[in-house]
Amino acid sequence: MNPWLILGPIGMIAVGVVSIAWWKTRSHSPWRPFLLGGFVWFAAIIPKFILDLTVTTPLYFSLLPSIGLVGALAAVGVYLGLRTGVLECGFTFLGVSRTRLREASLDEATAFGVGFGATEAILLGIEALINIAVFLVSPSIIDSLPPDQASAILASLNASSLTVPAPIMERFFAMIAHVLASLLIFYSVRFGRRSLFALSFIYKTALDSPILFFQSTIASSNSILTLYLVELWVVIFGIVGLLGTIRLRRSWNRRIVPTMPEEVAP
Repeated sequence: MNPWLILGPIGMIAVGVVSIAWWKTRSHSPWRPFLLGGFVWFAAIIPKFILDLTVTTPLYFSLLPSIGLVGALAAVGVYLGLRTGVLECGFTFLGVSRTRLREASLDEATAFGVGFGATEAILLGIEALINIAVFLVSPSIIDSLPPDQASAILASLNASSLTVPAPIMERFFAMIAHVLASLLIFYSVRFGRRSLFALSFIYKTALDSPILFFQSTIASSNSILTLYLVELWVVIFGIVGLLGTIRLRRSWNRRIVPTMPEEVAP
């Protein structure tokens, strides 16, 4: 087993913690929008978890015989993407439009997005850290698992150290994507631009739709090059998120700057 792999989950947690600390220090935003962003992530992930137990797996295996592996991955991927758009954007919209968040400042709206993405990064990192730590401390557990599952776990635990930056990079760029998606919804509520909610929905749906196919590709190829090529998808959306966030913040600032009254002619 490769003990260096534990640095991946630690880096994921660090992405979330450092992001909150950096934006808190830079903007002096109160803790409330950070916490509400994390709460909305929780609110969206619970129905996702329930749907994964009751719908996702049966849907995949029902489609597999009729449309094949690629078709089933594509169809279920679109379903997962739409599910993300509906739940994450929908819960964010409800949280913003039905509470005092609709009056949040630009920095507070950004803090909400940071809290949303940081919560995801921290909790996914903790989950991965626990999984790796359990097998590192008690490798005999693997012997009690079914052969296929044990083989897959051993392969992941013996992966190259070159894979360590991949989850850290993914969480960093996903964080930026969450910030843009959240800001689009805050902007749409604050300034009555409903089309920006639709844009946030499309953005998140497009980000998540190919993930299942990518995971299958990584598992089947077991190649470091493939892993990083797949991560380019999240990197691209993160770069779009950064550029979009900069543009949206400038537009927000222009809207709230009061115009000077014209001088009255004598």
